[in-house]
Amino acid sequence: MTDRPDGYRQIEHTADLGVEIEAADLPGLFSFGAEALFGLIADPGGIEEKGEITVTATGEGWEELFHAWLRELLAQFNLKGFVGRRCEVDEVVPGCAEGRIKGETLDLKRHRFYTEIKGVTYHGFRVWQENGRWRARVIFDV
Repeated sequence: MTDRPDGYRQIEHTADLGVEIEAADLPGLFSFGAEALFGLIADPGGIEEKGEITVTATGEGWEELFHAWLRELLAQFNLKGFVGRRCEVDEVVPGCAEGRIKGETLDLKRHRFYTEIKGVTYHGFRVWQENGRWRARVIFDV
């Protein structure tokens, strides 16, 4: 990720979809994680910021918390059809993350749908700090 220090990029995986995320801080990591998840589901360029949902996740340790965050975002899509375009993470503290996702309900007539994500796997899942930056590796079950 040398060409773009903050953000996410898709990585190769045999059967599922994977991303690597990098940010200067934990709120950035959680924000880019949300954008990565929704960006794999549908083209973010076609998603309008018509609505906003608040998402809260809890977990012990950064890995469990980040995993819970992504699962909660996926649940919002599965239950309400909500796809996010932009995420603003208000707080990431030990045990809790909270943020606001701006987007809208998926409309297959207007949105370019990419894939259905079934779950956030633990396979190769990792959150770590390196050289003062936060990084994560996530594989999604499709």
